[in-house]
Amino acid sequence: MRVIFYPVILAAMVLTFSCKQRPAQSLEEMARRAARPEAVIVKTVKAEKTTFYHELLSNGKITSAKKAVVPFRVNGIIRELYVQNGQHVTEGQLLAVLEDFDYRFQLQRARQNLEKAEINFKDDILTNFSVTDTVGLPSSKIKIAHIRSGLDEATTALAQAEYNFSNTRITAPITGVVGGLEARQWNPSQNYKSLCTIVDDQLMDVDFPVTESEYLLLHRGMPVNIIPFINDSIRITGTITQINPMVDENGMVRIKASFINKAGLIDGMNVRVLIRRPAPERIVVPKEALVRRQGRDVIFIRQDSLAIWKYVTVEAENSTSLSVKEGIEPGDLVIVSGNINLAHETVVREQ
Repeated sequence: MRVIFYPVILAAMVLTFSCKQRPAQSLEEMARRAARPEAVIVKTVKAEKTTFYHELLSNGKITSAKKAVVPFRVNGIIRELYVQNGQHVTEGQLLAVLEDFDYRFQLQRARQNLEKAEINFKDDILTNFSVTDTVGLPSSKIKIAHIRSGLDEATTALAQAEYNFSNTRITAPITGVVGGLEARQWNPSQNYKSLCTIVDDQLMDVDFPVTESEYLLLHRGMPVNIIPFINDSIRITGTITQINPMVDENGMVRIKASFINKAGLIDGMNVRVLIRRPAPERIVVPKEALVRRQGRDVIFIRQDSLAIWKYVTVEAENSTSLSVKEGIEPGDLVIVSGNINLAHETVVREQ
């Protein structure tokens, strides 16, 4: 029976020895790992001396540089209507036709009255001056004959009748897109303020305000970027064309820029206007490089496998970059990713 217990006792001793060894091995592994901390993965860019762009951002509204209201110059029933809102038309294209019976009749009568006045004029100079033409007659006598015969009045009436008749056919004064069309066929033209508005959608203006201090930085011919609110991925380049040298009641100065409309923008759209003023020979780094430590601006640079803490003085910033006045040098490997929780001399590894 004693022989049976020896293997059992031996197994229990081995198990006990193994359990005592495990904690010791775990502590040793933890110490080893603590002595060699894992590197923080970072991404760096090289600090360079280049041109920094100061940015001025404002909100503006687009208007067409060329816009024409097409009026009804005479009254009448709209007999034909050839356009609709959104339609592109060219200069001189026929837009609408008014009923012209009355105006045609007036034109015919005006022509007849002119013929009668011309006959009366010839009779007048023959009767009063015994000549068959005006050659050699003083201008004062010719003028009297014009008035007595009614020739001047008939000439004026004919011009008026021709004008009225021609305006029963309404044509486009400029090339562009039809908008504001409310008139309907077979309705009186006098029911509407105008036929429509034609907007040149190729050359557009944007009007926007700047502060008094910003006004001093701008000049005509300066490039701007136009960014529609509906799609901020679109950027259209324009040029400042007008600077109103007056400050309004809100302390703002109105600026106007022109641009070629390649993005299908329409009159009245709201946009952002971005103006970039270059400042050459600056140390420029991405904004992501900057962190705050102990209430001061800090940038980490990578030296070999360590992150080195650098206090910096930021001269200016824009939407993407910083201009650093002092604290880092051109060629430094600036950490721009993984820098949020870094400390001085943290072990790092490039991504």
